[in-house]
Formats: sequence, structure tokens, C-alpha cells
Amino acid sequence: MYGVLVWPPEDLRRFMEDLQARHGVKGFGPPHLNLRQPFDWPYEEEALKIALEGILRGHPPFRLRLGGWGFFPQGVVYLRASGGGAFRSLHHALEPLAPPLKEIEGPSYIPHLTLALGLSPEEAKALAERLPPPPRRSFLVKEAALVRSEGEGLAEVARFPLGPSPKR
Repeated sequence: MYGVLVWPPEDLRRFMEDLQARHGVKGFGPPHLNLRQPFDWPYEEEALKIALEGILRGHPPFRLRLGGWGFFPQGVVYLRASGGGAFRSLHHALEPLAPPLKEIEGPSYIPHLTLALGLSPEEAKALAERLPPPPRRSFLVKEAALVRSEGEGLAEVARFPLGPSPKR
């Protein structure tokens, strides 16, 4: 399974990891924001890197605004995020790359950073209601990471800058 995601800045990553430790919860891998749903890739990994580089080159860096905490009834607690039209454009450009593993988000995808998975709906709601606000309100997304699922975690395969390739 592969994913295309954004790693949060160091202060936000530490904040979320501290909350996970304090509340005894975890997400899938380190805190991150999926730019599209996880997918399988039936070809060589190098072909995926080339395809991603081509897609990402056409999208400029953008500001990701952070909202409040929310929860999904499936027992997920998350930090809401919004990237406006720039995020939506990138999300839609990445969708045709490969079919998602499960159609869990569909057209109603809510950009977010997952804090916790596997809670009961009641536990997720209660946790989301008592979490403190994040240490920042936004950050600039300048790159995306290609990751591969390994066990219960994620292994980074490559990073790609958004926008035109740097001049050589």
C-alpha cells in the first residue's frame, strides 16, 4: 500500500505525538495529512515516482490552515485542515493515479491529521471535545512525501517539491 502525504512541521508533530502519549492513542504511522486515499501500485516503484513528480510539478506550494478537533463515528479523532482551492486541485489531480484501497472518503473527503484510531464512537467524541488547540494555525506545504506501508507504520520512499523543478 502506498500513500501521498504531507508531514507536519516539527512543532505540530511533537504536539500531536505528546497528545497521543498522554491519552494512550495512536494513528497509522507518525502524524501526517493524506493528499489522497492510500492505494496499491501494480508497477515498479520507480514508475510511481516519475508519475508523482510530474503531477506535483504542476502544483504550487500552498498554505494549510488548521481548524479544531473532530471525530468520525468509526472511532477516529482528527485535527481538521483546510488548503482551499490549491489543496482541492492537488487532491483531484492525485486521485486518478490509482484506485483507492477502500472507498472510505469519496467526494466528501475532509483534509485532516489523524490523532487516534480504533476508539469507540463515544471515546472518540469525548477525546475530541477535551483536546487543546494546536500550537499553530497554519503552515506552508512545500513538498509531498511518497510512503509505503510497512507493518504498522510508514516508510518514506521519496519526497517531491511542489511547483516547478529547481533550476540546475
